[in-house]
Amino acid sequence: MGDVPAATFASDNAAPAHPRALAALHEVNTGAVAAYGHDEVTEQAVDTLRSVFDSPDAEVLFTFTGTAANVISLTSAVRPWQEMLCSDIAHVLLDEAGGPVRLSGAQLTPLPSVDGLISPAELDRRVTRRGPVHHSQPRLVSITQSTENGRVWPAETIAEFVDHAHRLDLLVHVDGARIANAVAALDVSPSQAIGDADIVTVGGTKNGMVFGDAILVRRPAHFPGIDYVQKQIGQRASKQRFIAAQFREFFADGLWLDTARHANAMAARLSAGLTALGLRLASPTDANEVFVTLDPGVQRRFSELYAVHRPDPLEPVVRFVCSWATTERDVDAALATLRDLL
Repeated sequence: MGDVPAATFASDNAAPAHPRALAALHEVNTGAVAAYGHDEVTEQAVDTLRSVFDSPDAEVLFTFTGTAANVISLTSAVRPWQEMLCSDIAHVLLDEAGGPVRLSGAQLTPLPSVDGLISPAELDRRVTRRGPVHHSQPRLVSITQSTENGRVWPAETIAEFVDHAHRLDLLVHVDGARIANAVAALDVSPSQAIGDADIVTVGGTKNGMVFGDAILVRRPAHFPGIDYVQKQIGQRASKQRFIAAQFREFFADGLWLDTARHANAMAARLSAGLTALGLRLASPTDANEVFVTLDPGVQRRFSELYAVHRPDPLEPVVRFVCSWATTERDVDAALATLRDLL
């Protein structure tokens, strides 16, 4: 491995691009076409996403990154005196450098959760502060599917949560950076995995694309000016066909789920192997992320060989992420290394 720790399990962002993503880029790299999404490839990708998610009236935007997709989604939904809600481990809260707050001017409030899964009762408690001019007014709740701790919202649970939020006059944003892994794990239709959410970010980068995420605006009337926000923060790609081509390629015939199923299967293999070594999982393995508790000494020596993430520096929990490119050999080698260190 040399002197640099292997990035095999560091993140699905560290994985190489799928060959078909590269082929899709090459295929559309011919001639001149209209810029800024006014091209046939983008139109086809938009139609494909609408069909896959059973959202025929949705507006679809493409971005370079998942963070940008989230920031655009949230910013277009709220005014500065309003409040956005999320889980206490949400990516929009902890890993987007305050982007949603800076761009929107609204308050972002974390709610207690179990591995990112929020109880509807938490929404009830928060909306009791509505009315008085002294308080930010709750307007939207953001949830993640699958969550930052690798948990999946079951279809019935997310449907009930979204419906409850709507009864409280809250919009619902789904951070779907790993929506493919959730759909594959649940073995349900994509629309069932997101419930009746108002806006959804659809991950591509973590699932084998070179770059690119999408925003599925299912109720455009609630997100006025979203295309202007996209332009303001530099996410309206002039050569948008190169993002759209990858989405067309991945979603036209189910490749997006094939890659996710493989990543999930590798995570299940790793999870079972860690348990067999007598190690304790910090969270159940529902999708493609595995969280395990390691003795600090073991963690330190293991990290000399493998780049792995510690979500909380004060806790002895290490995250492994599997991708479309993870192999059984990769998993077994990591398990063998840990076995030697225990």
